[in-house]
Amino acid sequence: MKYNIKGRSIKESFDNLPSGVCFADSKGMIVLCNRQMHRLCCILLGTGLQHIFELREALQTPTDTVTHVEGTNDTFRFPDGRIWEFRESTVTVVGGKTYTQIQALSLTELYAKKTELEQKNRELEEVNKRARKLYAELDNTVREEEAFAIKMRIHSDIGLRLLATHKVLREGGLTELKEAGKIWRSTLNVFGIADAVASDYTNIEKKTSSRSEEMLHNLINSAAGIGLKIILDGNLPEDREQSYLITTAMRECATNTVRHAGGNEMKVRIFEVKSTLVVWIENNGKPPERKVVEGGGLSDLRKRIEKAGGTMRIKSSPTYRLTVILPGKEK
Repeated sequence: MKYNIKGRSIKESFDNLPSGVCFADSKGMIVLCNRQMHRLCCILLGTGLQHIFELREALQTPTDTVTHVEGTNDTFRFPDGRIWEFRESTVTVVGGKTYTQIQALSLTELYAKKTELEQKNRELEEVNKRARKLYAELDNTVREEEAFAIKMRIHSDIGLRLLATHKVLREGGLTELKEAGKIWRSTLNVFGIADAVASDYTNIEKKTSSRSEEMLHNLINSAAGIGLKIILDGNLPEDREQSYLITTAMRECATNTVRHAGGNEMKVRIFEVKSTLVVWIENNGKPPERKVVEGGGLSDLRKRIEKAGGTMRIKSSPTYRLTVILPGKEK
């Protein structure tokens, strides 16, 4: 079966193209123009297209309702928001006759994707800026944490060492004095302290429960050396950071019990209330006569506990009690 394609069918297909197309002869007269190009030219010229020079001039100086897309010479945004790119080329037909062709290609969806991509890139750049700022702040935080660990360790260890030395001077003999001297030579070796403390802090996150128990055992022995008995009711938590904070609080309170309260016994109770970890530290020494003013040790301890999401309270009357409350951890 043969199909005869008539000129009307060709013209209808040409008119239904989504792109605008027109052809002009060698003199510039329009010989063929589809509906889409006619519609666009009416917006550009305010009338139908008769000569190709009119279209060229309109594309050079478009009306106020048609604007160039930034960074292009041949792409325009029309009043309805759609974007069209105009291309001019030469077409040679059988017999060698040439025509000028101008096409209008819709780039609306492409530019919408481009705009969306640019917006996402801007958002990603903001995220990157925040990430870089966070990394910088994190670096500062790490240095602060290291300084805190060193400061707390030296503060507490020196305090316990001073109290132990005082006890030796008051009650000990020559052997005890010699031993105390050896310990002080080691303690005052600044580089040794720095290395030991830095190593201790670096490994905080690596501490196992056995390491926490070792820290507690060393604290109890050091306290015993200055005549202070520590009575522990409860167990250190499995969480390494919380265990470290509690041990640090106990060390600070041990020093203050002997130095300021004149006590010889310190009770520590560790328990949970509604998935919240609570620590009470009390002593049998003389209660403070007035509200406790936090010095460097207690002040630094409070900052560290609050940074971990906890709180620290000090009660002076009728007996001294330091309370540490830490958020529960998933087991």
